Formats: sequence, structure tokens, C-alpha cells
Amino acid sequence: MKRYALIFFLGALTASCGKKDVSPEAGDAQETKEIHSYILLTRAQHAQAGIETGSFSFRVMQEYFPASAELFLGTEYTAAVSAITEGIVSELRVRLNQPVRKGEVVAVLHKPGLLDWQQEYLEQKDRLVFLTAEYERYRGLAAENATAARNLQKAEADLKEAQTRMAIQAARLRQYQIDPEQVSASNLKTQLFLRAPISGTVTKIHAGIGASLSAGSALCEIADFSGIQPVVYIFEKDIFRVKPGARVLLHFAADPSKTYAATIRDMDGAVDPDRKALRAFARFAQPVSGLIAGAYMEARIAPAAGVETAALPQDAVVREGDGEFIFFLEKEQADGFVFHKVAVRTGAADGGFLAVTPLEAVPEGAKIVVKGAYYVSAQGSGIEMEE
Repeated sequence: MKRYALIFFLGALTASCGKKDVSPEAGDAQETKEIHSYILLTRAQHAQAGIETGSFSFRVMQEYFPASAELFLGTEYTAAVSAITEGIVSELRVRLNQPVRKGEVVAVLHKPGLLDWQQEYLEQKDRLVFLTAEYERYRGLAAENATAARNLQKAEADLKEAQTRMAIQAARLRQYQIDPEQVSASNLKTQLFLRAPISGTVTKIHAGIGASLSAGSALCEIADFSGIQPVVYIFEKDIFRVKPGARVLLHFAADPSKTYAATIRDMDGAVDPDRKALRAFARFAQPVSGLIAGAYMEARIAPAAGVETAALPQDAVVREGDGEFIFFLEKEQADGFVFHKVAVRTGAADGGFLAVTPLEAVPEGAKIVVKGAYYVSAQGSGIEMEE
């Protein structure tokens, strides 16, 4: 393999080709002579490398810094199916990890004590009929004598007391899912239906058929995993760079190619002493399914809005030692292609592009190597490439 590297001093190049002088960065205290590197690739090498050229594009680039994140399910997305009274579980209609909808019956509770309350309600209902008749009778007699008037007052008080008792008993029955209007001597119930308070997935079952539940004890738990959101842990050195509204990009370590966008909505007021980091609660930009609470993700946070800047594909920039370089096509000649090597400073990376600032002038419309830059770099640094 033949390789040619032509190196000229800037002064000689300026005299022969009329190119502009290279200006070092402002603030550079050393006065040095810039050396331009030119790399010649034969036509065969150019074809083998599959070199493609492009140009600068102006893009809104976002600067990111790394953080870690954990998928979190808030308590507002979880619920317990509890018994409001003691009883025996006679039916269990769900299994672990089963999806349920809000209002769906998950279990049946047997409670014989319901019969006593229904009996009291029916007796009070019958007594109310009698007291109403008594009240009407004394009201008709009240105009004729004083004794009837006193009896009317007592009948009215008894009637109001009975009405209050009946209203309370009816409310109690409704609390236990019994319609007072449907209660009769031939239609008495001894079962309670325990229903799902939210839609979600059954995550825990605490009791089975035949178990005795006390008032307030949980039969099972339900979680709505659609409410999973990331909690981002921001290291102490970066805390003051982040505010609510900052953009976050997250991915799983096993699949960095798949990125999830989120936005920080609020932050804790104190640093987690164990992690030495501040918790920031984020919200996914789009609904995401199939996530697992407690799983860890890697995060990148953009502390401020992006700015429009010149950018190139990441493959266009090559690192050599402590420097970064790009290559543009200087000229095409009979024996091959001559590329010009230019030192650059890179900035934010976003969407496969890098913010790039050349450290010397690049001709307008220059054909910059965007694919095959490492091959060109290798030819200029003396690294042998396989033919």
C-alpha cells in the first residue's frame, strides 16, 4: 500500500495558493507557526474507504450531563382492596398479576351479621307505617280537645325519630352494598362484594378463600403501572444547574439505542444522604408501556435550552491524542484525492450530531468527510490499514 502525506508550512501555502492565514484561538499566549496537514489517498484507497462528504448544518444543539434514574410508581397509582367490616372470604375472583378494571368484583365476603341490620330496617319500616297512621289520627282530633293536641305532639316526635332511625339504617345498608328498596323478608343478603377501587394489575394477595378478615384489613393490592415515572438522581455538583422543566433523555444500559424523553416536573428540597444526590421527579413526554417499577436507567440532563450552532455527524470528527480533527477535500487530482486536516473544538452532542467549531478557517462550501474520516486519519498518522 502506498501512502503519501504532504506537509507544508502555512507561510509557503499562503504564498503559493493564496489561502487565508490561520488564526489561533483568542487568548492563546504562544505564538506558533501553524502546520497544515494534507493527506493524499489514491483512487483505490478512496473507493475502499467508502468516503462520503457533506457540509456543516445549523442545528439546535443541547448540552447534556450524565445522571442516574430509577423507575418509580407513586402511591397515587396504587390501591388496596380492603374490607369495611369483618367477614369470611367465600370467593376469590382474581389471581396474582391479573389485570382488573375499576369497579370489578375481586372477592366475596360472607357476613351473617348483615341479617341483623336488614331485620332492624324492616322492623323500623313497619313501625314507621304505624307511627304515620297515629300521627294522622291525632292530627284530626287535635282541633276538638286539648288531650288530642298533646297526643299529636308526641306522635309527631315519635314519627320524626322513626324516620331518622330508618334513614340511618338505610344509609348503613347502602354502605354495605345493599339497596334498602330491595330489602324484604324473602330477599335478605349475607354477602359483600369487594371491588377494585382503580384499574390496574393485582400485585399482592394477602388472604385466600376461608380467611377471616377484620375491618380495614387488606385482601389484595392493585397497581396501575401506566403511572410509572422516572426519578432522576442529580449529583451535588450539578444540583444548581437543573430546574423544573429541564429535558431528560433516558435509556436502559442494555439497550442504549432506545431513548425515552422526559421532563423534570419537581425536585426534592433535600439531598438523599445515602446517594449523596437530589431526587428530581420527571414525567415521560409520551406514554410508555412495559416498564418495570424499581428498574434503573441511565439519564442525560439538559440544564438549559439548546442554541443553534454549526454541527457535523459524530463520525466526521476524529480524536488523535489530545486533539480533535475533521478533514475536507482540498482537491482532486489525477493520482487521487488530497484532504486537508483541520483541528476543531467540539461541544454539545445531540441526535448523532456534534457542535463543531473549527480552529482555523474552512472554505465556504467545503466538502467535509462525514464517512470514512477514521480511514483518512489513519493514512495521515502512519497507521497501516488492511487492504
